[in-house]
Amino acid sequence: MSESYQPLPPLDPSLDISKNHYWNYHNIEALISCKKTLTASKDEDLFISIHQICELAFHQMIIDMERVLDALSKALDTDLVISATSEVCYFFQRVLRLYEVVNTTMPILNTMRAFVEFRTSIGPTSGFQSVQFRQLEIMSGVRKYWVGGTKDSEGKLHIAETEFDRKYGDRITQWFEHYKEHNLAHYYDFLISRAIGDTQAEKVAHLRTYPDANAVLTFLQAYDKCQTQFHQGHLGLAIQQLKIVGVEVGTGGTSFKDYLAKYHREEAPLFPGLS
Repeated sequence: MSESYQPLPPLDPSLDISKNHYWNYHNIEALISCKKTLTASKDEDLFISIHQICELAFHQMIIDMERVLDALSKALDTDLVISATSEVCYFFQRVLRLYEVVNTTMPILNTMRAFVEFRTSIGPTSGFQSVQFRQLEIMSGVRKYWVGGTKDSEGKLHIAETEFDRKYGDRITQWFEHYKEHNLAHYYDFLISRAIGDTQAEKVAHLRTYPDANAVLTFLQAYDKCQTQFHQGHLGLAIQQLKIVGVEVGTGGTSFKDYLAKYHREEAPLFPGLS
């Protein structure tokens, strides 16, 4: 169903749009000023830029994932197997394109040669602390596999985890409650429950005969692959850069091999039967 869109007025009625030039509208100076290096290392500039690009992508992915979940909820609110999913697919395709941006941007950090120049200056900061990526995982149906992810040999948690919990713990709890039955994995399971078959494979095959269901399954499968690619890419990057520096544990106190192995053991695949 096509929709008709109309021009919207600025949120600020006093705004003089005749002065809203490119550099003002996109806040270019403020955007660049957000990149504050702590050392003179040029690789640190790259390190910050890549992470900020990914965080901007995560932010838009969250916005569009909300629309995916709302549209999926409506498509499943029917006596049929599923109703029209064009709205689901419209926003899901954009989420996947943004995930591709992340998965092609992050590997640029493999070109860093001077991580050692600034590693000791960034303190406990770690990708482990990306709250936007956590939100995306919760919206996807991932559980709390990361809890205790920074425990050392004595069972103590690293400050990267304790400070993350202090700052975002309440928000994370609220997200788990809000998305408990409003996430990709939940809707996938609900869709599977409507299919005919004795096994997961038979049910998936049955759903594939419905164009609207098949379209959703195809996007879910692609999303799962993007998620796996991100984890594996991050692992490869960590191994490479930590080897150059000569250490085995990340700045956030995590052993990436153990941490990501836990994800693949407890969470992957997000949508069983599609891989």
